[in-house]
Amino acid sequence: MRMPDTATPPAEKPVAPQPTNGAAARPQTFGRRLAFAFAAVAALTALTAALLLSATWSYQFNQYIRERLQLTADGVAAVVENAYPQYGGYSIDTLAQIPRFGPMSGVGVQVLDMDNNVLYDDATTGKHIQEMLGGEATDEAAGDSEFVIKPQGTIVTSPIHVMSQQVGTVRVWAYGPGAMLTARDNQFKIGSFLGLAIAALVAIIGASIAGRYYARRLVKPIERITTTAQALKGGDEDARTGMAPADELGFLGHVFDEMADAIEADRQMERRLTADVAHELRTPLQAIQATVEAMQDGVLPADEEHLGVVRDETVRLARLTNGILELTRLENGTATFECTRTDVAVPVRTAVDAHEALMETREIAVTVNLAEGVYACIQPDRIQQAVGNLLSNAARYTPAAGSVDVALRSEGGSAVIEVADTGIGIAEEDLDLVFSRFWRADDARATTSGGLGIGLAVTKEIVERHKGTIRAARRDGGGAVFTIRLPLV
Repeated sequence: MRMPDTATPPAEKPVAPQPTNGAAARPQTFGRRLAFAFAAVAALTALTAALLLSATWSYQFNQYIRERLQLTADGVAAVVENAYPQYGGYSIDTLAQIPRFGPMSGVGVQVLDMDNNVLYDDATTGKHIQEMLGGEATDEAAGDSEFVIKPQGTIVTSPIHVMSQQVGTVRVWAYGPGAMLTARDNQFKIGSFLGLAIAALVAIIGASIAGRYYARRLVKPIERITTTAQALKGGDEDARTGMAPADELGFLGHVFDEMADAIEADRQMERRLTADVAHELRTPLQAIQATVEAMQDGVLPADEEHLGVVRDETVRLARLTNGILELTRLENGTATFECTRTDVAVPVRTAVDAHEALMETREIAVTVNLAEGVYACIQPDRIQQAVGNLLSNAARYTPAAGSVDVALRSEGGSAVIEVADTGIGIAEEDLDLVFSRFWRADDARATTSGGLGIGLAVTKEIVERHKGTIRAARRDGGGAVFTIRLPLV
């Protein structure tokens, strides 16, 4: 049975134990891995920002190009609309009024009639117009010999209306994705991506440095916990991290110290258990040995009285071994439990009746107040055993003319069993220890009264196997009260 540790370890002098000679070398890769993770996150963020910026710039520039092409198309349509009635339709003079753009400007312009026939193409028709007007074709026009029949890329159109009637369409497009962009536009775009690349590089370097810094801060408490664990493994039972629960790692170190305290308490409990078992076995064995040797030497007669002493001590040994065996079976879960829906008052009443004679012999008054119809899923004989252990404990530590009160009630979805006495009571610091193996409030008094020191431990195991709880408390006016809670069904 584990003995709870109520002492608070000092935190003002943290122990910094050294690792044992056999301790394995600790890896030193956490800092590098964390720095790499920080850098990877920064790089991924920069890449995501670059993709988003690229998509945004592409959309904005496409809109910008489309707007400029639409302005060009609307302007050409306005020129044709003014020249069309003046020069009598799509004549050479009408087409000559269209402003020249040409491939070098990155813009293609076509004029189509209502049957979508190309009447004018800025790249080639300009050359013929110049020749017919008696001039020389420009180098731009002279290099073109065919109409661009199928424009590609961003294409916009603008209808040509004369006298509220559409007589044709102007079609304008850009020769390439950067055709409508000025050198300043391209410089701004390149500068934006260059600035983003520099920012990404700075972010990666900064993230790597920050990751290394924070890794060191994280590694220090982890190293302290690891060193303490190695010291504990090497046998230094006093090793503690001494960390305060200021953050998650500090809380981990604090919990680690509490775990070490609990382990130390368990070790002390094991040592005490060994000593207590040896003491409990030694006392009856010494009595048996002394009596038998005296009878062998002829000092004592081998009569019924002295043989009875041997028998009583043997019975005590049997009770002790059976009690330890029963407790072990309960703790290991090997004891069988077959729970049925039962009125809890039945096994409680049976336990009280079984201890009636003992209470009368010790001149202890018993008051019973049991509510009927309080049902729980229990194994009746086990609950009777648990309540019987509490009654035996109360009888053992309650002086003559004292009293024991037994009550059963339903409260908050639980069947509540209370056994209260007016005995010697339990010290406040011992309330968490009463259910430990071989614990006694008064060793001398318990020994003379025949207590084995495992009855309350057995009771606790029985209650917990029924998915219930048991607690001990001091009773007002002196004495102790034990409360069992079992879930109702």
